Amino acid sequence: MPKKKTAGAGRGAGRSPAGLARSPGGRRRLSLPSIPGHGGRLVLTTRMRLLIIAQGLIFYASLQDEETIEWLATLVPLSKAQAALAEGLLGLVLFLLWGLCMIAWMRVFSQDRSGQDRRDREGRT
Repeated sequence: MPKKKTAGAGRGAGRSPAGLARSPGGRRRLSLPSIPGHGGRLVLTTRMRLLIIAQGLIFYASLQDEETIEWLATLVPLSKAQAALAEGLLGLVLFLLWGLCMIAWMRVFSQDRSGQDRRDREGRT
């Protein structure tokens, strides 16, 4: 048996259509497209954008580590052992930077989750 729709039920129930159609300045607002799922998860903050850029640069630098050491060897005379040591140290530094970015991601996600928990607690009272 199909369900019957009741008047006033659903999204926007209890709001006047005139209030939805016009902004406080009297101009018409464009309707926003509906985002399926949890639209709040799609928001990129400035911190997230910087972390994405930083990890991209670190990844690119890790791909170019041998070329970077060869370029450095043209500027400063390095023996084979010194070049190998420099490449290892560069790899270690890039690995540590990548780890710091991952820690920063965990902090971003834990702050987001703690904010969600706080909103849930406020919604229950």
